[in-house]
Amino acid sequence: MTYWEAILTLHTHFHLSNKRAKTWQANNVAKYLYYVLAVFLYGYMAWIGTELARLTAMENLGGYRFIYALLPLLLFFDYIFRYTTDHRLLMYIRPYQLLPLPKHTYTDYLIIRQLVHIKNTYLLFLCVPFGIKTIVPELGALAMTGYTIGLYLLLLVNGQFFQLTQVLTARRLYYWLIPILVYLSIAATAFFFPSAQDYIHRCARIGNAMMKGDVWIYVMVILLLVLLILLNRKILYRHIYKELYATSQTTGSQNSLSLSFFERFNQIGEYLKLETWAILRNKRLRLVFILDTVSIALFCVLILINPENDPIETHSFLYYCFIIYGLAFLTRIMCYEGNYFECLLMQRHSIQTLLLAKYYFYSALLLIPLLIFLPAVILGKISMWEILAYTLFSAGVCYRILFQMAIYNKVTFSMNTTHTGKTSSSPYLHIIVTAVVILSALPIISLGTWWLKLPALSNTILSILGIIFIVTHRRWITGISRQMKEKQHEQLEGFKKSR
Repeated sequence: MTYWEAILTLHTHFHLSNKRAKTWQANNVAKYLYYVLAVFLYGYMAWIGTELARLTAMENLGGYRFIYALLPLLLFFDYIFRYTTDHRLLMYIRPYQLLPLPKHTYTDYLIIRQLVHIKNTYLLFLCVPFGIKTIVPELGALAMTGYTIGLYLLLLVNGQFFQLTQVLTARRLYYWLIPILVYLSIAATAFFFPSAQDYIHRCARIGNAMMKGDVWIYVMVILLLVLLILLNRKILYRHIYKELYATSQTTGSQNSLSLSFFERFNQIGEYLKLETWAILRNKRLRLVFILDTVSIALFCVLILINPENDPIETHSFLYYCFIIYGLAFLTRIMCYEGNYFECLLMQRHSIQTLLLAKYYFYSALLLIPLLIFLPAVILGKISMWEILAYTLFSAGVCYRILFQMAIYNKVTFSMNTTHTGKTSSSPYLHIIVTAVVILSALPIISLGTWWLKLPALSNTILSILGIIFIVTHRRWITGISRQMKEKQHEQLEGFKKSR
C-alpha cells in the first residue's frame, strides 16, 4: 500500500467509525439538535461581527484596523473553543501500527485531518461579516480576499499549535505552561506601546500587508505553519509509540495516601474512597478537577480586583462556580461504574449506597468554592448569604436533577484513559439536563435581585429549595436506585456493548 493509499484508507475508516459510534446511533435526536445548535452558533458569531463593525465605526476605533488589535484575544478564544470540540485520536491509531504502512502515515493523517477540518473556519464566521462591513466599502473586494486568506492562515497556525500542546498536556501537567506563556506573551505586547491608538496602528500595518498581498508577511506565516507541522509530526510520532508501548510503573509513593479516614463510614466509606481515587488516578478527571478549581479561583480574583462589579455577571458566574463540579462529573454519573456494573448488581443496596457516597462526596466539594470566595465576603464584594444560598441550592436542587442521569447513562468510560474520543460525545439528554441545571436558578435570581431589587428574597427562596432536597436526599436517591433496579438489564446491556 502506497503512502497516499494508506492516508485515504485511514480517512475512510475514521469516517465509518464516526458513523458507527454507538453513542451517535443511540441518539438520533442529537444529530438534528447539534445541527440546530451549530447554525445558531454561526449566526450568533456573524451577528457579533456585524455589531462589532458598527461599534468601531461609531466609536472611532480605527474601523477595520480594530480587528487586528483583537487578534491575540480572538486566537486565544479559538484555542479554548477547540478544547470543547476536538478529541484526541492517538488511541485509534494503535491497531494500524501492526500493519506494514509507511513510517509517518499515522502522524501525517492526523495533521492533514486537522488542517482541512471545518473547525479552522469557526472564527471566520465572526471576522468575515466584520470585513464585509468595514473593508469592502473602503478598500474593495481584493483587500477582502487578502484579509480572509491571512486570517485563515493564522487559524491554521493556531490549530497546529493546539494539536501540539493538546498531546503534550495530556502527558504532563506542566506542559500547560506552554500555551499560557505564549498567549500571555502575545497579549503583553500591548503594554509596550504608549497608547491604545499606537498599538492599533502597529497591528494595522501587519493587517494592511496581508490585505495588499505583501509576500514577506505570507512567507513568515507559512514558514511558521511549516515549522509547527514538522514539530507536530515529531511529537505525534513519539507519543503514538509511547501510547503503544506504555508500561505501568508502580512505585511505593503511589499508594502513600491510604484514605483511612473514610473507613469509619463503613460501606459508604469504601465508595468514598473510590470517588477520591477516581479523581486522583484518572488523568482526565484529575485535569478537569484542576481546571475547574483554577477557573473558580480566577473568577474570585476578578471580583476582588474589579472596583465595580456588574450584579448580573457576578450572580451568573458565582452560581456557575458552585455547579461547575456537578456539570463536569455528575452528567456522566455511573459511566465509569459501568466497568463493574455487574458487581454492583450482585450485592443488595450497593447502588443506593454508591449514589449516597457520590452525593456526600460532591456535596463536600462545594466547600471548595465556598472557601475560595471567603476573601471576597470579608472585603464586602459579595455577601455571605449569597454564597450559602448557592451552596444549598446546588447541593439540593441541582444535584437532584443531575443524579437523575444515573438512570439514563448507558455508556461505559475507560477507568484511566488519557486519549478519550467517541465516549465523550454527549447525547441530547446531557445537553438538555445541563441547560436545565444552568437555568434553574435564573428565574429566582431575576425575581428578587433584578426585578424587585430584593436580593434577600432570592437568597431565601434558593436556600429553602436547597434545604428541602438536602433533607429528603435519602428518599429521592432511594427512588433513583429503585428505577435503576427496574432498568438494570437495559443498562447492563448498554454498558457491556460500549466497553
